[in-house]
Amino acid sequence: MTISAVDATALPGRSGRALARVQFTLAAVYVIAIGVALGRAASFSGHLYLPHQGDEFTGSADLWPGLWAPTALVMIVVIGVAPWAAAAASLVAGTRLLTAGMRASAHGRSLIVGTVLAALVAVSSLTPQVKALLGWLLD
Repeated sequence: MTISAVDATALPGRSGRALARVQFTLAAVYVIAIGVALGRAASFSGHLYLPHQGDEFTGSADLWPGLWAPTALVMIVVIGVAPWAAAAASLVAGTRLLTAGMRASAHGRSLIVGTVLAALVAVSSLTPQVKALLGWLLD
């Protein structure tokens, strides 16, 4: 075995698979939380719409009674924190993708897709629609 053969193979645990899984999980949990919030708002109005603080359908309703209260707390945390975690994971993955070992790894493509998804989660949190939804959840 030569030195060049050792450099070309990815070391165990450094393949990027775990980081890609974290990115996919963050994106999935974020999308599910937004979907549950929009679904809950649709249950009050009868149609899918973007809720906001004091809107005509949910302005005076008890949005999260009983067992819904922990769900609301989880959604608030996920929609508020997941974009920051996704941005950090994107930065870490971006630096990992620049290494020669990652380019030779079999999991490079999944890390690229995960990085794009995580970046989309981070960017989407800056949109007025997600900010309005988070404000509605906090109301």
